[in-house]
Amino acid sequence: MASASAAGYYLLTPHGPRSDAKASVLVAGGGAAGISITSRLRRALPNARITIVDPATEHYYQPGFTLIACGEFAPADVVRPQSSLIPQGVRWVQDAVTALDPDRKRLETSRNGTLSYDFLVLCPGLQMNFSAIEGLRREDLGRGNVHCIYDFAGAHKCWGAIQRLAETGGRAYFTDTWTKHKCGGAPKKINMLAEDYCRRAGVRDRVDIQLFTAADHIYDVPAFARRLEQIYAERKIPVTMEHRVKKVDVAARRVTFEDRRATSPVMVTYEFDFLHIVPPMSAPDFVKASPISVNPATGQHEDWVPADPATLRHPRYADVYVAGDVAGIPTSKTAAAVRMQAPVLAANLTATIDGRTPPARYDGYTACPFTTEYGKVLMAEFGYDKKPAPTIPFLDPAHEHRTGWILKRYVLKPMYFELMLRGLV
Repeated sequence: MASASAAGYYLLTPHGPRSDAKASVLVAGGGAAGISITSRLRRALPNARITIVDPATEHYYQPGFTLIACGEFAPADVVRPQSSLIPQGVRWVQDAVTALDPDRKRLETSRNGTLSYDFLVLCPGLQMNFSAIEGLRREDLGRGNVHCIYDFAGAHKCWGAIQRLAETGGRAYFTDTWTKHKCGGAPKKINMLAEDYCRRAGVRDRVDIQLFTAADHIYDVPAFARRLEQIYAERKIPVTMEHRVKKVDVAARRVTFEDRRATSPVMVTYEFDFLHIVPPMSAPDFVKASPISVNPATGQHEDWVPADPATLRHPRYADVYVAGDVAGIPTSKTAAAVRMQAPVLAANLTATIDGRTPPARYDGYTACPFTTEYGKVLMAEFGYDKKPAPTIPFLDPAHEHRTGWILKRYVLKPMYFELMLRGLV
C-alpha cells in the first residue's frame, strides 16, 4: 500500500485494525500525541493492559496560544481537565517519568516507582530550555516586557503587551531559536498579528517592528517562503537572518545576538521596548540521558529520539514507537503532524504486537496555519518532500485566505478536543 493511501486509510478508519493480544502497552506522555494514540490503541487492543503516564492535571490546546496572544481566545478557552480526556479502560499514572531503561523494558517515575512494559509508545513532548539564553528564566516572562507565546501564562501576558505597544509605540523585536522547535511558524504568526494590530490601530508609524531569525531563510518550504517574504516586504518589516539570541538583560531591556553571517560570528546588542523570544528546545532530559536517544548511525546521544520516518518505530528497540514533538523525524512539530502520526502508529504497533510487518506509512504531513493578519491565514500544509499538500484543493495554497482563518479560529479547537483526542480523526 502506498504511503499516502495507507495514512489516509488509517486516518479515516478510527476503529482500524484490531487484535485480541494481551500485551502490556505503556504510553509515556499525555499531550496531543499521547491521548490521541491511546484512544486509538484502546479500540484496537481491547484485551491489552494500556497505561498512560503523565503528571499534568490540565491539558492545553497549544495551537491556541497564538490566538490568546492576539486577543482572539481567552486563556480558559484552551484548557480542559486532563482527567476528562483519559480514555475509559486505560490506567492513568499521574506522575512524571524520571528515567528510561529500554533494555529492561521499564521506566522510573517520580512517585510510583518502576513501571514495566511489553511495548512502549514514547511521546512525552519536548522541554523548553530557557536557561540556555543567558540572563533568562521562564519565570521572568513578562518582566522587562520580554514575552514568549509558547508558555500558557506568557501568551496571555503577550496580549496585554501588544495592546500597550500600540498605545506607547517603541521597538518591538521578534525572534526564534536555532534548535528545532514546536510549531516553527509561531514566532512569525505573532509577529505579523502584532504588526496588523498596530496598523489597524493607526499607530504603525510609531512602532519599529523587526524579525530576527537564527536561520538563513524565512521558512524552509519554498512555496510558502515566497509569500512570506512578500508579506514582510509589503509591510516593511525588516528580517535579519542568522541571528541567535544569546543573552537577555531583562532589567535593562537589552538583547544580545550572535551574528553568524560572517566567517567569525560576532555579538551585537540592541535595546528594545518589547521582545518576543523562543527558547532552544529539545527532548526532555530523562529521554536524552537514555540509550533510546542514541543514534545507531553515530553512536551518539541526540536532542531528539531516532525513529523510522515512515513507520515511527525506533531503529534499535523494536518494541518502542515514537511520536509527537520528541520524534527525531524531518517534519515540523505540530498538532497537525500528530493527527496523521497517531493512526499510523496505532496500526503499526497493533501489527507488531501480532507479529506482523507494520503496514502503515507516515508521509511527513504537517500543517502550519500562518495567521498573516486578523481574518486571514496562509495555510502551509506539506510532507517530507516539502511540496504543498492542501486539504482544501480549490484554494490557492500559496496565498492567505479567509477560509483558513475560519478553520484556525473556529474549527480546529473543537476538532482537537472532540475528535482528534478521541482518535476519531
